[in-house]
Amino acid sequence: MNGKQLERVYCPVCAAKFRFVEGWKQGSTVICPICGQKLRLKRSSDGWVGDRPEKGTEKEIRERVDEYARLHGYVFKDMKEELIQGLFGKNSRFGDFYCPCRMEHVVEYMCPCKPTRGGDVERDGKCYCGLFWKKT
Repeated sequence: MNGKQLERVYCPVCAAKFRFVEGWKQGSTVICPICGQKLRLKRSSDGWVGDRPEKGTEKEIRERVDEYARLHGYVFKDMKEELIQGLFGKNSRFGDFYCPCRMEHVVEYMCPCKPTRGGDVERDGKCYCGLFWKKT
């Protein structure tokens, strides 16, 4: 590690910190490897932070769920559009893309929710609301 501290990027969606890659700089667009969120890098007093350039838009949530599924090898079933519409509704009412099937509107349930990121799909074959499915 030649004396350098590993730099990390904070993701505001999943609250994860992931490795900063050499060559990235202020304004670079990257994908959070944990939740699939597209982020624009900015330097803060606390280190690198990812800003959500498309925050609250249809484009943001569609790209996030597609990227998350791609990163993890998951597929979608016939209810994808209905669940995306549920995410839009939650965003309109509660200010972010919370799981359409959960009553709580807390950061742990921002799509993809913490239980999904924690292995529910691998264990159960699908996430709680049925948006992400394990390939069979």
